[in-house]
Parts: sequence; structure tokens; C-alpha cells
Amino acid sequence: MADRLLQDRQNKMEKMRQLGTDPYGQRFTDTISLTLARERFDPEKGDQQQHVKIAGRVIFQRVMGKLIFLRLRDSCGELQVGLSKSILAQQWELAKLIDLGDIIGAAGKLGITRTGEITVWADDMTVLTKALLPPPEKWHGLTDVELRYRQRYIDLFANRDVIAKFLQRTDLIRSIRQFLHQRDFVEVETPMMQPIVGGAAARPFITHHNTLDIDLYMR
Repeated sequence: MADRLLQDRQNKMEKMRQLGTDPYGQRFTDTISLTLARERFDPEKGDQQQHVKIAGRVIFQRVMGKLIFLRLRDSCGELQVGLSKSILAQQWELAKLIDLGDIIGAAGKLGITRTGEITVWADDMTVLTKALLPPPEKWHGLTDVELRYRQRYIDLFANRDVIAKFLQRTDLIRSIRQFLHQRDFVEVETPMMQPIVGGAAARPFITHHNTLDIDLYMR
């Protein structure tokens, strides 16, 4: 099953190249965050909405004939993108090759669907990164704890709350570092593993470095 899915995505990657799109070598600059793009939607302007340029990872996909709806996610939030065959013209063939997990860039006018969903109706799009492996299954999520810790990129894709925790951690470390720097403290890095046991009363964690043939202790 996994081999078949991998082969299917590899075939789509080759089709992208045949269409003249390098799925790993595109540039898409001057983008704004999905949250900022959402905030720029003004219900009072009707059809005279702003033209925005965004990028993000595809976390949801719905194909409806000549329309494809994608939900993108970046570090700030999520936003729906609408791909129409009549608008994209020649890029429509590229749009049909998009899978969950792909990172795409899109530019277009903001709008709103009949269900009230703020949407970017793309008049230009490109694939920035083609994902060759499918994401974790939506409903059951990622439950393997060891896999979550060893492959953080999968954990960040599958669990939105994990992203929030990492953002909070980043803000906390940045605040502590800024507080100390303003008071002329010097930041010094020390090794996590060392050959000398620390002075703590707890039993130290020990591991063996095979190449150096020495025991190391966690500080």
C-alpha cells in the first residue's frame, strides 16, 4: 500500500516536470501570512477585495469537477484557496497534481463562498514542494509517541497543538534571552554529554560513545 502511494506521488512529480514546473526549485516571494491575508478580507467591499499572495502546506483537499478547494496551513494559521479551471487555464493541469502535504504558493483576490468561508481565488499558483509520502490519517492522527519525538516534522503536521507549544517555547526563550542580554549577560553553550559525572545527587544518565570508546554522562 505504502509503495503504491509513493509511486503514485512520484509519477505526479514527473508529470509536474513535464509541464515545466520543478516541484522543488520554484521561488514564490513577497507573500504574507495566512492570518494576515484573512484579516485583509473586508465584507463591505463586496467583489472589490484585495489581491494577496500566500503560501502554505495543503492539509485538506476537495475536488468538485472544475473546482478544487484546498486548505493551506502556515506557522500562523489556515486559509482556504479556490482553484478554478476557467481562471487558471493552463495551470489547471498542474493543480490536478496537488496532494495532501504539498507546499504551494497562490496569488489571487480574496472572496467568500456560499458557506461563508473566506477564500483566495487563485489566478496564479505553483508547487513549491511535492510531498512524496502521505500525511498521517486524519481521524486517528499520529499516536505513536516514539515516532512523534523522532520525526518532529510529522508531529508538527498532524498535531496543531504541538505547533502552538513550540511557538510558546520560542517566545519564552526569546524573552529570557532578551532580558539577560539587556543586562550584559554573556551566552555560553556547554555540551549536553561530558566525560565527567556532575555533582548532582541523582543517578546520572550514562551512554557509550562507540567511536571514541568512552562513557559519557549527561550534564
